[in-house]
Amino acid sequence: MKKRMCVLLALGILLSLGGCGEAAAKGSGSLTGSGLQKIAVESETLEEIEEGSSPGTGSPGTGSPGTGNQETGNQETGNPETSQSESSGGDLSLLYHMQGQYAASYTENGYYYLTLEGDRLADGRDAMRLMYMDFATRQEIYLCSNAACTHNTADCTSVFPTDEFAFSTALFAMNDSLYILSKEQDHDGSAVMGVLDGNSGVAVEAAPTVLYRANLDGTNREKIHTFDSSATVEDLVLGDAKGFYLITKKVTTEQGGGNTYQTSSERNLIYLDLSSGKETVLISMDFGDAIDWDVIGCTGRKLVLYGIDFGRELSAQEKHSDDRSIYGNSADVFATLDVDSGSLNEILRVYAPKARSYAVDENKLYYSVSGDGKIISVDLRTAEQNTLCTISQDSIWGILGDRIYTRDDDDRTLYFINTDTGEISHCGLVNQSTGWSLEIIAATDDQVLTIYDSDVTPKSDGSYTVHGYKYALISKEDLFAGRDNFAPIQMIGSGR
Repeated sequence: MKKRMCVLLALGILLSLGGCGEAAAKGSGSLTGSGLQKIAVESETLEEIEEGSSPGTGSPGTGSPGTGNQETGNQETGNPETSQSESSGGDLSLLYHMQGQYAASYTENGYYYLTLEGDRLADGRDAMRLMYMDFATRQEIYLCSNAACTHNTADCTSVFPTDEFAFSTALFAMNDSLYILSKEQDHDGSAVMGVLDGNSGVAVEAAPTVLYRANLDGTNREKIHTFDSSATVEDLVLGDAKGFYLITKKVTTEQGGGNTYQTSSERNLIYLDLSSGKETVLISMDFGDAIDWDVIGCTGRKLVLYGIDFGRELSAQEKHSDDRSIYGNSADVFATLDVDSGSLNEILRVYAPKARSYAVDENKLYYSVSGDGKIISVDLRTAEQNTLCTISQDSIWGILGDRIYTRDDDDRTLYFINTDTGEISHCGLVNQSTGWSLEIIAATDDQVLTIYDSDVTPKSDGSYTVHGYKYALISKEDLFAGRDNFAPIQMIGSGR
């Protein structure tokens, strides 16, 4: 089955999401005191994976992930309760954000991912495969401990049938467990040319979002919660030691100007307690300010939000129009939202930037207006602003530990900037076959998992057909210094 890469299209906006302080518990994929953002998206990567690149076989070796402690799930559905009470689960961690291309699907020991293609099972159904890259052995395997398994039946722990798990299923690790969130992609705010069915205000039908939990070795997978099927769950998960924070809403269609739009209402931050299985509505995300707020990170027990203030409520038609004059009097706005008290506190307002980029860690927001040649830092608690550094390559592409990184648009090399000192180091490493930027996938305390090479066939127009991706580990020290010292992962599949 052919597989298309997803490319994030942004109108001058690069979303960078950081971690939110220390991980909730051992085994969490969040970075201690740092964030990791997989944001480097290039137009050249809009290629097809050709047929015939089916994965090989494998079984766990000595470096396979350990078995986590398994709690008994309490599956519950229905309308959530309403409360402002604190969960007492400690600091928040960002676990998944699809729009920002971030998922904490890794631990200090290895990296998990679901294949994008649906291969045929023995019973005729299609399925994705759960893959694992072991950092100690530098080997990719199917996440299955049965050496005799052919990984083509539903009882295999690496098999995820597509009639049960959506292609936009999210993975994230926390509390020595692997969580699987099966959900359809949220299309709120999207537009389709033409009028569909001729009706406005019709609720968008979607399969219910379902949460599963498994041990880190893939065993004991169980369904632990099904969300209300009448609500859309956004492509975002944050967690503390006791549960998850998500945003739910009602999505409906709206007609205007000959097009069909998806719009939302009743948008709420909810909390899912893992011990009881109960959903609780914490805060309405409609603050009466006509700003569509997006969560971009967290600090302590506060969310970090970003939105554009147009000074008035815009219609869906205006938001999708080619009229850029609506941005002439707009402002980028950043704020923190206390999940316990509901207090919203603005920390930065920038008037009418033509393009911007940003990243957050547990202490600061880093912001750049494209072309200004500088990056500022903003304290998330006091809103104090400082110039972190001056650099012509000022477009922020991500954050890795105590470094944010930018990209040179000419040669696609990376610049790493120390968030404590503002010191800049240049990494001249690029994808060895294509010359594209390195893609940073995951990180431990001292090393980074990257896509450092690709299996490609050049085309006459200068683009490539990509058959697979090659992963490697590299120490942070070597990466920041640009030393070509990759330790390749032995792959058995295409890497996507």
